[in-house]
Amino acid sequence: MIKKPTFSGFASQADKIARAAGQWRRFLPLGMACSVPQILRGENHVDYRYEYYKEDNNRMTIETHSVYFEQKLLDSLTAKGEFVYDSISGATPYGTHDLSGKIITTRVEDTRQAGNLDLDWQLGRHTLSAGFADSRETDYESRGISLSDAIAFNDKNTILQFGADHNFDSVRHSDRVNWSGKDSTDVIIGLSQILSPADILNVAFTFGYDDGYLNDPYRLAEYHPGIFPTGFNIGVPEHRPGYRSKEVLFTSATHYFTSVDASLEASYRFHHDSYDVFSHTLGLTWHQHLGKHFIVEPMFRFYEQSAASFYATAFYGAPGTFSTDPAGLHSSDYRLSEFYSLDFGLQATAIINDHVHLVAGYHRYEMRGLDHTSADMYPQANVFTIGFSILW
Repeated sequence: MIKKPTFSGFASQADKIARAAGQWRRFLPLGMACSVPQILRGENHVDYRYEYYKEDNNRMTIETHSVYFEQKLLDSLTAKGEFVYDSISGATPYGTHDLSGKIITTRVEDTRQAGNLDLDWQLGRHTLSAGFADSRETDYESRGISLSDAIAFNDKNTILQFGADHNFDSVRHSDRVNWSGKDSTDVIIGLSQILSPADILNVAFTFGYDDGYLNDPYRLAEYHPGIFPTGFNIGVPEHRPGYRSKEVLFTSATHYFTSVDASLEASYRFHHDSYDVFSHTLGLTWHQHLGKHFIVEPMFRFYEQSAASFYATAFYGAPGTFSTDPAGLHSSDYRLSEFYSLDFGLQATAIINDHVHLVAGYHRYEMRGLDHTSADMYPQANVFTIGFSILW
């Protein structure tokens, strides 16, 4: 049997942002976590995690409290749920520079309350899942529904999953008065296969489509009117397309090494969207059991993406003109630039007894540009995690 920790909560910051249904994506790098059906099921449990995200130079701080539970209600019915409370404060780049070339930032303070509830109903070899999610911020509201079916074959060594979810979002404009709608739909097909007592393979494909108000009200495009001297610029609201489609292929493999009582989990993710963004993500996590009461998990993740077709560090108008929309679509949001990021760290789990586990972890997140975007735009951060799990 492949040994893995009961709670695999040591996700990268990009994964966390991606899971969150809300406008928190506007402050940190793009990314999305692909989920696949879990073959190994755990006991009934509740997990608490506290995460402290701190960017260098005191730029941005995010504190997250999360509680996750899983409880079997009947032999064929299981409830799962999560509640998340986030608080954010600090400065985030607008996307523009002052006359000296220094990036301009805006102060951000907000909180987010989010929750989701899922019910899994086992019916023969099918496991039907239905879920509801809700997320609230002062300037972003999101409600989501999901439905999936996991079909077991081959003595439950093979699981095929089909699923879809839809989010109904509402975004407040920068004028702090008007709101606009945004809809997001994702469809997933996934396969989990136990290849041997020591190997598991997961593969998933996701197609997603967003439409509505996709601009970020906190981001500007830098514009250089031709009638002013070189170096003078103004910030104009960014203008993104009114839709975005994406295709994501995710695969992971886990191998258990009997001789050292450890398992290695390797993953690769390919992403393409209608913004002309291509991205690749490579991840490695080593799950090392040290006796019966201690687990250490070093991890490493590399992410790289191309720039969106409408991204530029600055836009220029013809001499004598003053057009604020020279290219039709424009954004100077560094998260749409060409860049790579590194995420590496360590988590430790202490198994006090069969009912109590303690968790602590640290990882470092670093983001670096690959084009002419100012290096000061990109965040580097330390992330600390502590928590516990109670099982019954």
